[in-house]
Amino acid sequence: MRSYISNKIEHCKAELMHALDRNDYLSAIKLRAVQKEFEDLLNAFDSAGNTVIDATALSPQQYYTTREAAAVLGVHPSSVTRKAAFLHGQKINGRWQFPKEIIDQEGIKLRGRVKPGRKPQS
Repeated sequence: MRSYISNKIEHCKAELMHALDRNDYLSAIKLRAVQKEFEDLLNAFDSAGNTVIDATALSPQQYYTTREAAAVLGVHPSSVTRKAAFLHGQKINGRWQFPKEIIDQEGIKLRGRVKPGRKPQS
């Protein structure tokens, strides 16, 4: 991926020089903007905080799927995905994965709560 982005940057540089040789300044401005976007993408790719997660490196014993987390918490699966950031969820291969220890801690907190609903008739 890194080499692909580097090749695109070099291609933009070459096209930029051709546009300047033709006195086509509008195309040169657009090409420079595209080149800048590729450079920003390359910087983001190189930063340590934006590492790509390999799905094979994660063991399934450490994570719950959305449905499993919803069953532990006693809520609907869409509620779990809405709270993904709070529950430290990670989207891996298009699916949400939640750490078991976080979900289990939240499940313990929510065990004794009173769920909203209709008032019981006496």
